[in-house]
Amino acid sequence: MAQLLDEKTREQVAEILKDMTNKVKFILFKNDSEYSEVTENLITELTEVNEKIQIESHSKDEDFEKYGLDKNLFPSMVLLDSEDKDLGIKFYGIPSGHEFSTLLQNIIMVSNSKVNFSEETQNKIKTIDKKIRIRAFVTPTCPYCPNAVLAAHQSAILNSNISGEMVEANEFPELSSKHGVSSVPHTVIEIFENDEWKTKNEFIGAYPEQNFLDEILKSVE
Repeated sequence: MAQLLDEKTREQVAEILKDMTNKVKFILFKNDSEYSEVTENLITELTEVNEKIQIESHSKDEDFEKYGLDKNLFPSMVLLDSEDKDLGIKFYGIPSGHEFSTLLQNIIMVSNSKVNFSEETQNKIKTIDKKIRIRAFVTPTCPYCPNAVLAAHQSAILNSNISGEMVEANEFPELSSKHGVSSVPHTVIEIFENDEWKTKNEFIGAYPEQNFLDEILKSVE
């Protein structure tokens, strides 16, 4: 496969990532699909741009449960911190197009142990004591989707009860259809109850921080 990032893009990415302080690691679960190959190559090229980025790839018959991944979705990926701690940041599908910027912002947040939410929002998210899953359905061409994904991922960083997940809607049509995804970003909030995930709330659009928080808190009442 041809190089995904040209030299100019690599230089721009290197500049964006130059202030990384700690290493991060991507754990990729893949199958034989082109989507998996592209995702693996994309992250591998990032490791060539910055040595603080690492990747570890697994084939689909290996254990998903350790990272709480959906074993039916490939490619799937989690982002670990410098101590190999799983922060609940998940990607289903290729983080390309506008989601490539999301990917870079996630790397910086995890590397530098810093989120962009206000202190008040952080404190409220930290109080959530139910196991929840925030899935942001996106497409690469959607300019508003990165904010939805970043909100989900920041929530996961702040609270170990939360899983924040990017889902590339076009790559997973069955899952998208299940949730009636037609416009993106489409965020689905699920609670783990009685050994299964139950949808508690859904909303469309990239909500401002306070509105996003309100939707999360409403889901766990």
